[in-house]
Amino acid sequence: MGGPNKALDFARTMLTSAEDLLNEWFETEIVKAPLARLASELGAPPSQKNLALGAMMMAMRHNPGMARPRGGTGALTQALVNVVRDRGGVILTDQQVKQVLVDDGVAVGVRVAGGKEYRANNGVISNIDAKRLFLQMMDESDVDAADPDLRERLDKRIVNNNETILKIDCALSEPLRFEKYNHRDEYLIGSVLIADSVQQVEISHHDPSIGKIPDSDPSMYVVMPTMLDPSMAPDGKHTLWIEFFAPYRIAGLEGTGQNGTGWTDEIKNKVADRVLDKLAEYAPNLKQALIARQVESPAELGERLGAYNGNYYHVDMTLEQMVFFRPLPEIANYQTPIDGLYLTGAGTHPGGSVSGMPGRNCAHVFINSQKPMFKALTQTWKSLQNKTKEIF
Repeated sequence: MGGPNKALDFARTMLTSAEDLLNEWFETEIVKAPLARLASELGAPPSQKNLALGAMMMAMRHNPGMARPRGGTGALTQALVNVVRDRGGVILTDQQVKQVLVDDGVAVGVRVAGGKEYRANNGVISNIDAKRLFLQMMDESDVDAADPDLRERLDKRIVNNNETILKIDCALSEPLRFEKYNHRDEYLIGSVLIADSVQQVEISHHDPSIGKIPDSDPSMYVVMPTMLDPSMAPDGKHTLWIEFFAPYRIAGLEGTGQNGTGWTDEIKNKVADRVLDKLAEYAPNLKQALIARQVESPAELGERLGAYNGNYYHVDMTLEQMVFFRPLPEIANYQTPIDGLYLTGAGTHPGGSVSGMPGRNCAHVFINSQKPMFKALTQTWKSLQNKTKEIF
């Protein structure tokens, strides 16, 4: 840190808000607004304290930088599939797990829809969110036997707001051109952040938390993958996707629409129209270049991704739910109170996005747990914990 004063300054920075940090370092809205929009990707408005980390993410995008696999994210998935199969593994798809099977306090397999069971030799690893895993996919008695406080802490301690995203995928006949903004094609290689002001970004995050759709003056996140990788579209054509913050449940419409969230095809397309209109103010050629579009409401996207209440990060990425607090201290090291049951995914450290780090970290913990010395130490530690509980 360079000394105690710098260390304290860093601690203060982490406790402040993205808005405060941006006001400290920058003067103009044209700089602050997009950075505020990026900071809010963590799932909270820029004024929220303890969220300054979000404003630092742009620096991380430059160093060490970001990358995309040629062919799109699906190419990364295929590469992982190839590795598993090359090692003799089997991958099953379209198998909805209904229950984790536990015998004598040890996870021994899973039961899928239709009743078929798959038994595990060494353990079960889950990359869905902890709430669904322990509150919906396990017998209460099995969880309570391992930790009588865990179910209540998961239900009450983990905080997720109502914010998620509406996603728009587009096919274009030509790339966007930001003619009013000294357009250069290289602008389209990375992410494009549309944000007019910090206040606009604040509203775009506050409104979803109370069930309102902030589409009167949309802020958005835009990516045109084909500018970097032309192989993802026919020659001369392009793809575009847009993220727009929206509520998972629309206030006043609960219990109706898709999955009882209030979203309907009519509402989602109306919102998409407004978002594209706003983008066209920046890139006027959008409307003539648009060949086709697909709109996914928060309810549809959440169902496709398996995201509980549409939260694609599983758990909001606010400071009190990060690092050794993610998702709770007692299950933050990829292990759980159920022997043989491991937790990974966006709801574990270091959080959401396509980094591969939660899976890598969990894999190391799982591999080490199979070593005899590790098993012996684990049993000793659990014995000491039980004795401590008996004493107190």
